[in-house]
Amino acid sequence: MPEDRDISMDPIEPDDEIEIEFLDEEDEVQEAQVKPEGLEPVQETVVEEEAEQLKAELDRVRDVYLRKLAEFDNFRKRVEREREDIRLAGVEEIVRDLLPVLDNFERALQHAEDDSGAFQQGIELIAKQLWDTLERRGVQEVNPVGKPFDPELHEAVQRVEDGQHPPGTVAWVMIKGYTMGDRLVRPAMVGVAVEPNGDSDGGGGSP
Repeated sequence: MPEDRDISMDPIEPDDEIEIEFLDEEDEVQEAQVKPEGLEPVQETVVEEEAEQLKAELDRVRDVYLRKLAEFDNFRKRVEREREDIRLAGVEEIVRDLLPVLDNFERALQHAEDDSGAFQQGIELIAKQLWDTLERRGVQEVNPVGKPFDPELHEAVQRVEDGQHPPGTVAWVMIKGYTMGDRLVRPAMVGVAVEPNGDSDGGGGSP
């Protein structure tokens, strides 16, 4: 009879099976995690680009808004300035028409200095009322006697050899000038002092 041979086989340990199963599950988890990780950087880049585009568009809109706001403010100021210029031009025209009336009142007062009656008092009252009205509108008298001649405010009508005033200054006023604010309503008509002629006796001219 043939001899019996012992055929030995290593038994499969339960631990080996568990280890194999554990490794398989871990590989599946790692494989599942690899796929989305490869997409995340692309998605983040797209979001960042969109955010940058939105920020740039917001900056552009803000810049346009600020420029339009500045343009509107300048337009509003220009309209107000033009409106004020029109108003002042109308007032200036009225004032210019009233100045000859004021001149006549002043001349009448000069000729009525010796008259202490009601006529002179009436003229003085009317002249004062007229001047008060003009003054409330910002009208000021130009009184340049003794001051340097200014062609922007004065109109020279005569050269005067006057030792009392330095050359180039206003020696006397023939017709008063008036301003309204920073606007010249009427220049003062003046005589301008010049150096006395040395050939004249005493430097004051012939009598």
